[in-house]
Amino acid sequence: MKAAVALIVSGVLLLVGGIFWVWKDPHPTDHPGYLPQRAPRALRLPALSPQTPPITEGVSPGSEHRTTTYGHPVGTTNAGNYSQTLTPLEQGVFWARAVERALPQGFSDEYTLHWQEFARTASVVSMEKGCGRSTNRLVTLSDGSRACVRYGINPEQIQGEVLSFYLSRLLGLHTVPPCVLSKVGSAQWAPVQAELGGTGWTSGSLVTITPWLYNLSSVLPPLALRAEDGKLHPLREELRWGHPGVVELAQWGDLILFDYLTANFDRLVSNLFSLQWDPRVMLRGTNNLHRTPDGTLVLLDNEAGLVHGYRLRDTWDKYNGQLLGTVCLFRRGVARRLRELYLGRRAAEELHALYTAREPLAADLGALTDLEAQILQDRVGVTYRHVQTCQGKYS
Repeated sequence: MKAAVALIVSGVLLLVGGIFWVWKDPHPTDHPGYLPQRAPRALRLPALSPQTPPITEGVSPGSEHRTTTYGHPVGTTNAGNYSQTLTPLEQGVFWARAVERALPQGFSDEYTLHWQEFARTASVVSMEKGCGRSTNRLVTLSDGSRACVRYGINPEQIQGEVLSFYLSRLLGLHTVPPCVLSKVGSAQWAPVQAELGGTGWTSGSLVTITPWLYNLSSVLPPLALRAEDGKLHPLREELRWGHPGVVELAQWGDLILFDYLTANFDRLVSNLFSLQWDPRVMLRGTNNLHRTPDGTLVLLDNEAGLVHGYRLRDTWDKYNGQLLGTVCLFRRGVARRLRELYLGRRAAEELHALYTAREPLAADLGALTDLEAQILQDRVGVTYRHVQTCQGKYS
């Protein structure tokens, strides 16, 4: 009898303790500002090796969450070393150097160049449905790693995906996954030639290949952008409210600037647009944005950027403009590149030079038209002048 009573008491204590633990430590996905006071867990992948790319680790095929196919860890960060007692801003609008040092590394130059070199030469050995639309495929490459292949409804979506990637590199942003072009039916596709007929793809058309990422979680917008009172608030109000996640907040600023430059309407703008019939949409995960276990906010699926986004900008600029107005917190390197691109008035030329130097199939796909190039330059100007306005207001 005594043993039974002891077991019952022990069970009650364990239940109460479990409830207290869950209440005390909410999941970071539910509270985007939450930042653990310890070094974050990074993706642990084998070191880069040109001869023997290691086999990918991953989750079940067909998942929307994809895995880094091989090489350098995505999102290496020093966030655990950042003291949150430090002043997070310098000169009123620039993130302190301590914050910048704490930012996740994202897709480093070394990893990106090596992955692109491998992805262009690897054979596609199997394919299955996955990675978004029914026309896309989750493929396995010859080293056993996986990648996402995106087949655009029209060529401008493929242009948007690859040019958005190169624009991110031009700006010094490392949160857009690396991307390469591939021609359907080329030697790379020989092992799955019989399966291509079931995809609906046109032989000779261009597709994009990007790493398949895993261990990703959805990301809620910061409180200032949730529009719970029907309007957006400046991101810097998060600091006044005691927002603990300054490293993530800095990445949100980069994201909003980038999506304004590319006129991308298929990320936070999509959520914002949906507010008119779904008042709780901002309380759910942001479209085409995911977080790695170590804090990198990964900007996925950029097909709506640049070409497609510019064509539809009259519809969506209202929302992109509202979001740009919330940002008066900048990384010095990004602000510097904006200034250089604005003063040089060669944003499209620099983008084209990087694109053609790094993508062997660039000539087959084409680049921005003269009109699109001018739109990009104009948006660089709007963004640069916005930085200047913020400096005049807060510096």
